[in-house]
Amino acid sequence: MKKVLLGLVGLFVAVIVGVLVMASMQPDISHVERSAVIEASPEAIMPHLTDMKRWVEWSPWAERDPNVKWTFSDPAEGKGAWYEWEGNEDVGKGRMEVTAVEDDAVSYDLQFIEPFESEATVTLRVGEQDAGTQVTWEMDSENAFMSKVFMVFMDFDAMLGADFEQGLGNLAKKVES
Repeated sequence: MKKVLLGLVGLFVAVIVGVLVMASMQPDISHVERSAVIEASPEAIMPHLTDMKRWVEWSPWAERDPNVKWTFSDPAEGKGAWYEWEGNEDVGKGRMEVTAVEDDAVSYDLQFIEPFESEATVTLRVGEQDAGTQVTWEMDSENAFMSKVFMVFMDFDAMLGADFEQGLGNLAKKVES
């Protein structure tokens, strides 16, 4: 019985050490990127990227909690504009602020407060294509050690990338109608 118990403890320790080693090998920065071609001009798309009230209309996370509480800066558009949200466990709590507006890109500072604290830099780029405008959504975030442990078990790119794809689809529906 003692050998079995020692074997189980040894196995448990080996699993924990294995997870910690795998976590330490995860990247320091996570990059998620998705693109879609939208049948509209960059001029028609940009207001949906620079105006925070319009941004939440196509956000993939807004659909997950119809009772989410939004707070917007005044004005809610352009550099320095922000919104804060507080919702259910699917959307959590956080803040996003426009940090730069260029002719072909909008950058944001994104802060998650709940269910976990983290920060990210988000950029949405627009570029004309023959069939419309290519919109590229990028996010970069530093990975703290607990994020790296999470990444051992979850594919962050696939998980968040699916949300980006949904959001780009929502944006297309908004501007193509």
